[in-house]
Amino acid sequence: MKKLLLGLTVLAATFAGLAHANNSSFSDRAVAERLKPVGQVCLKGDECADAVAVENSADTAEEPAGEVSGEDLFKSKGCTACHSIDNKIVGPAFKEVAAKGASASTLANHIKNGSVGEWGSIPMPPNNVTEDEANTLAEWVLSLN
Repeated sequence: MKKLLLGLTVLAATFAGLAHANNSSFSDRAVAERLKPVGQVCLKGDECADAVAVENSADTAEEPAGEVSGEDLFKSKGCTACHSIDNKIVGPAFKEVAAKGASASTLANHIKNGSVGEWGSIPMPPNNVTEDEANTLAEWVLSLN
């Protein structure tokens, strides 16, 4: 727990320092855009929960069968807050990760469970992804090489 808190403190300090740098990718607007909320939480019994349930059932009926692409997961799972395809942000560029040559299973494990020390001292926290999503993301990242 202490390592996690230390890692988060280092990450916060890094963001604070970088936000004041003259680098446009770390402008307040750019950081806010990468960290904006994805949606809202509705609890069972709330008015919004009923609306979401109806909306989700309509979405499910219209969606064709198939898996979500790695690129779609990259955009929807918050990866863009710290990573890009071509340039280092907080974490390494995905093309750098692909070039390093890790196996898909190792990369999927790092995506799902987090890691530290692979690309420096800033830890990557665990991500809220399923095993299948982690595997899809890992395969997609490795395909960028």
